Parts: sequence; C-alpha cells; structure tokens
Amino acid sequence: MTDKIPLKPKQDDIQTFSVRAEKKLIEQLDKLSSETGHSRNKLIIQALTHFVEHVEIVKK
Repeated sequence: MTDKIPLKPKQDDIQTFSVRAEKKLIEQLDKLSSETGHSRNKLIIQALTHFVEHVEIVKK
C-alpha cells in the first residue's frame, strides 16, 4: 500500500469566471442539481454549451 496520492496536471483549457444571477434562478438551479445529482457547475456548462450551439445572431 502506498501513501502517495496521484495528482494529474491541471488542464490548461479550463478557466474560471463568475456570473451574477438573480436569487430565484440560483435557487432553481440548486433544486435541479439536488434532484438530478449533477453539480451546479455541470448544469451551467451544459446550458451554456446548448446556448452557444443554438444561438442565432439576428442582424438589423
């Protein structure tokens, strides 16, 4: 048995940023997280990915 804990290098392509949101939205997100067992972060990433892949910029 070893006392060493394997640690992989941090992925350079992952970045942290903050978002301000209304309390109600955060509460809904936390409820969804609790009900599904998925982290808040995972749900936000899925939502952002879906938005970026499906958004259409409408020009005037």
